[in-house]
Amino acid sequence: MIKKAFTFFLLLILAQTNYVFAQSYYDYEIAKITFTGNNYFSDSELKANIESKETPMWFWQFLNSFSSFGDEAVYFDSANISIDKQAIKEFYRSYGFFNTSVNHTTKVDSVDQTISIEYQIAENTSVNFGSIISYGLESLSSYDIWKMNDGMPNLDSTKQFSEAEIQSRISNVKRFLVNNGYVFSKYDSTLITIDTVLSKCDVDIYFTPGDKYTISETIINKSGKSIDQIKNDLISEIADLKPGTTFNQAQIDRSELRLLKTELFNTLDINPILSDTINKTIPIEINTTIGSLNGLSPELKIDNEFNFFNAGLGITYTRKNFFGDARKLSASTTFRLIDIFHLNIANIFKSSAERDSTYQGVFDLNIKIEQPFLFGKPILTSTEAYFRSKTFKEFTENSYGGAQKFDFEMPAYTFVTLLRPYLSIDVAERENVLRASNDSISLFLAVNTKSFTPGIGIELGSSKTDDLQFPTNGNFLFFTPELFHSSTTRTIEYKLVDASVNTGKRSATASTYFYRLQTGYSNYFSINKEKSAVVASKIRLGYIQPITSTGDDSVTAQMLIPPNKTFYAGGSNSVRGWKPRDLVPTEKIEYEGFSTVTDEIRGGTFWLEGSFELRQKLHQYFGYAVFADYGNSWNGWKKMQINDIAVAIGLGLRIYTPIAPFRLDFGTKFYDPKDQRMIFKKNLWDNISIHFGIGEAF
Repeated sequence: MIKKAFTFFLLLILAQTNYVFAQSYYDYEIAKITFTGNNYFSDSELKANIESKETPMWFWQFLNSFSSFGDEAVYFDSANISIDKQAIKEFYRSYGFFNTSVNHTTKVDSVDQTISIEYQIAENTSVNFGSIISYGLESLSSYDIWKMNDGMPNLDSTKQFSEAEIQSRISNVKRFLVNNGYVFSKYDSTLITIDTVLSKCDVDIYFTPGDKYTISETIINKSGKSIDQIKNDLISEIADLKPGTTFNQAQIDRSELRLLKTELFNTLDINPILSDTINKTIPIEINTTIGSLNGLSPELKIDNEFNFFNAGLGITYTRKNFFGDARKLSASTTFRLIDIFHLNIANIFKSSAERDSTYQGVFDLNIKIEQPFLFGKPILTSTEAYFRSKTFKEFTENSYGGAQKFDFEMPAYTFVTLLRPYLSIDVAERENVLRASNDSISLFLAVNTKSFTPGIGIELGSSKTDDLQFPTNGNFLFFTPELFHSSTTRTIEYKLVDASVNTGKRSATASTYFYRLQTGYSNYFSINKEKSAVVASKIRLGYIQPITSTGDDSVTAQMLIPPNKTFYAGGSNSVRGWKPRDLVPTEKIEYEGFSTVTDEIRGGTFWLEGSFELRQKLHQYFGYAVFADYGNSWNGWKKMQINDIAVAIGLGLRIYTPIAPFRLDFGTKFYDPKDQRMIFKKNLWDNISIHFGIGEAF
């Protein structure tokens, strides 16, 4: 009895001691967490996988005290120690270290009331993959098994075991099954057998595929204010989920995206009705909320285009389901008065012949029609037309044109994921008029320039990245060939009145054909296991070459290439130490025509640029990037020289949102072909360019 009482008393003392130890440091912050013996993983990788966290610095705590930014202080909790040790073991185990052991020590600073934790890790050796066998798939047809294995990456026995690889394989099989009719397929379990002698592990994965299902029907449920104007047949045609076809979740996802692109629906979801399966068929339910089909948006326009203070009005009208078939019509028009501080308001209400020279204005009209399919196929087509008229003191300009694009929806498994052929046409006219007279002579001189540039091209691309907003693995390749015809007609008309009347008119036309090629490659790979740090790189090339003569000895083919078809470097998506279109050839070629763009800076006919960028996510919503860009443009590839390639370096800030990343980049001219002094000998602020962009630079 005495022995039992003593034992109970001793246990009570030990329990109280542990309780006191566990609770006596509840107000001590965790100053530092360190690791020893970790050769395979870095400290930051291990810290990201444990429960305990280091307390933030005082600035972040202060910021958090009065705002939603910053972080709270982190206090020591002894209960987290065992959780941390188990988490470290699990983390190592997921990479083939099945015999890892973890110990810990703590160091208390009673003065600062902080605690430091050190975890001692004995990693031991890792194991490689042995055999990997999937069970339960015997009911699949031989064709389905071949198709599944054909798209599955092989894991050889020399590769270190990785739980992520196994999870990826499981996900691939599950994705294949649900995209090939096996709606109720499921993953059961994984059995890992470790051979300590050979340092290998065999992996057995068990699945239950179930039956293969086809689509029985499509059920459409509509709500909203415009349900009578959108027919069920139209929704079915766009969704393209035909009865009798094999159930395919990827196809359903594409159908949902295709319907959303029409902008007819405020809400939309497509789901199989799992409770209503009959004879291995399953119905698909489409639930939609249809909003207003008309939109009208007035706007006030204020800008400094042409280096004047300008003001005007604009309006945009949008009509959805325009003449049926889910077409969308967008029409916008703007009118701006140029240099309004020196404008005679009365000119607005006068005819063009009665206005004085203070009247200057710009009128724009843009019309665009889009539809989600063509000839019953998922081909997004867009037809655009524009007209711009500018009236200035010295001249009058009119430009108009349009484009027709066909965006083919490509399956994800094909190499080519972007296929977009298009046609375009641009026409620009300028008339310069000179009038002079005295008591006995009057002169009228008009010079009219008309440029005509039709073209045809196709955008080809292959995107194999793992994420659109923050790619951590994969690559993107594109190639865009284009063919243009360029012609310029210049007409001179004069009328001289003295003792008699003399009139004359003469015109000359020069034309050429030229092709333009653009290609580029981007690559992304993560350098840590959390995929929060990514090295990205890109290279871009462009080339323009006339293929016919002009028919005019005074005009070369190079002089007929419009400035807006040439190449520029510099800007937020280019060489970020320079402003947009700052990097152009030093050798100037005058354009023998009139361009549709306001700024007629001519670029080069050969273009090279590239970038290297380290992207680091510090938080779900914040990150930074360190970059180096290079590039320039030249008049022909033979003019390219290494010492003409501009180089920029810089630092960027990133804010990641569900919509897109927002970035602010600070680029500096590291090597300037026009000023080859060392960067340290230049004025810092004159050497920096600041760029704001939406989305990553590439």
